[in-house]
Amino acid sequence: MVERTVPVYLLTGFLGSGKTTLLRRLIDDANGRGWKPAVLMNEAGDVNLDGMLVGTEVPMAEMLGGCICCTVRADLGVELMSLVKEHDPDVIWIESTGVAEPLEIIDGVTEASFYGRIELKGVVTVVDARHLLDRMRIGTGKTYRLMQDQIRAASLVVLNKTDLVAPAERDELAERLADWNAGAAIVQTVGAELDPERIYGIHEGLPAQTADQEHRHEHHHEHHHGHHHVRAMTRYLKGPVDSHAFEAFVGRLPEGVYRAKGIVSFRDTANRYLFQYAYRQSDFLPIRPQKTVHDVLVFIGEDFSESDLDAELDKLTAEDRN
Repeated sequence: MVERTVPVYLLTGFLGSGKTTLLRRLIDDANGRGWKPAVLMNEAGDVNLDGMLVGTEVPMAEMLGGCICCTVRADLGVELMSLVKEHDPDVIWIESTGVAEPLEIIDGVTEASFYGRIELKGVVTVVDARHLLDRMRIGTGKTYRLMQDQIRAASLVVLNKTDLVAPAERDELAERLADWNAGAAIVQTVGAELDPERIYGIHEGLPAQTADQEHRHEHHHEHHHGHHHVRAMTRYLKGPVDSHAFEAFVGRLPEGVYRAKGIVSFRDTANRYLFQYAYRQSDFLPIRPQKTVHDVLVFIGEDFSESDLDAELDKLTAEDRN
């Protein structure tokens, strides 16, 4: 029987945007569906105040005293694997500290897929409408740039607290968000209240969902075929591949893939290899793991076709079966 892959979602957004409120809604929704959710909560301080709002019934890992995009990033994979092994959740939510750089977290989550069957399925960025509008009026500053980075990394942008801005200002904000991230869906909320299907859509690995089929299809198309936002694609390999064919595949990677990495086994060599790819250059480091690791590939970038890469990978594995 094939081991199932646990979907992971990243919840990001600047301080006070409403991330924990949304997380609580998602946990209630998951429980209503019969799912078993788990949470990895990151706080820059030494006390997890937001975690106290989630509830003791939800399995939770805490990463305190630093941000998972920098000072405690090395612990991210360990904590994720502990959640999977100890609690066997149906879905994991990571709530990052409000000052986190999302691209570094995306990188850290995908590295964890080497050691356990997890996959980053989406990045949800929560934005305080009034705060963003004020920052837009100023037009500069570290906070403004960080908010832009968090928005550009999203697969879904939640424009929250829209009751605090005028209708014309909401339109202005929505237009600016679309300029910064043309591929992300944007939903406007008050109190971070939204249909969770806007996040989940249809994803392999989650239990069956009960939402309207037509709506699910529309979101599935939107989520997987949108462009111009950063995303990670994780694929587990069923077995060894030919080294020459794999190198040729790497040489054909589209420009939209700006980083790739993974662990691969080759039919024609004795070692397993840690594979790294960046700036059109690739590197293979022979490894002898002391614990179980999976053959897996991760692609990070924007404006690339997952279906095209899937077809290439299917061809690689099919060639090895012949």
